[in-house]
Order: sequence, then structure tokens, then C-alpha cells
Amino acid sequence: MHTKDISAMRRARNIDGLIRALEDPDENIRLAAAEALGSAGDERAMEPLERLKFSDPNMSVRRAASSAHTQIAGRLAAKRDVEKMRLGT
Repeated sequence: MHTKDISAMRRARNIDGLIRALEDPDENIRLAAAEALGSAGDERAMEPLERLKFSDPNMSVRRAASSAHTQIAGRLAAKRDVEKMRLGT
């Protein structure tokens, strides 16, 4: 896999492909996939990013996974807040 593949998956919003890329042997691919998932903000990536941020052997990948996880968690929290306001609860 190449970083251009990650770019194509990001543009296509191929979340499943990006999640699979988190297991690539190349640390640059894992890092790019984590960053792309953070940008995409899809909650399906939460668990894989959670695992990666603690288990990847590369510190840069762990940081990218942690940042992406935080980005998605923030978006989900904001979405819940908007939904609560909309429902008046």
C-alpha cells in the first residue's frame, strides 16, 4: 500500500479501507490512515484508533491515533449536544 492509496480512500470516504490500513506494516501508512480517519470523523474508527494509540510500536503513529481518536470523540460529543438541544432535553 502507498500513501496515495490512503489519499484515494480519504477522498472516497472509504472508512473500512482506512481502518484496515491501520494494520499495515509500514508506519507511514498507519500514520496517514490515522490522520485520515481523524479528518473523516466516523465513529467506526474509534475502537481501532483506541487500540492503536496504545499498542503501535511507533510513537508518531501512537500520537496520530490519539489525536484522531480525540477529534472523533469531540465531533461525537458535539453531535450529541446538538441533538439534546434539538430535542429539548
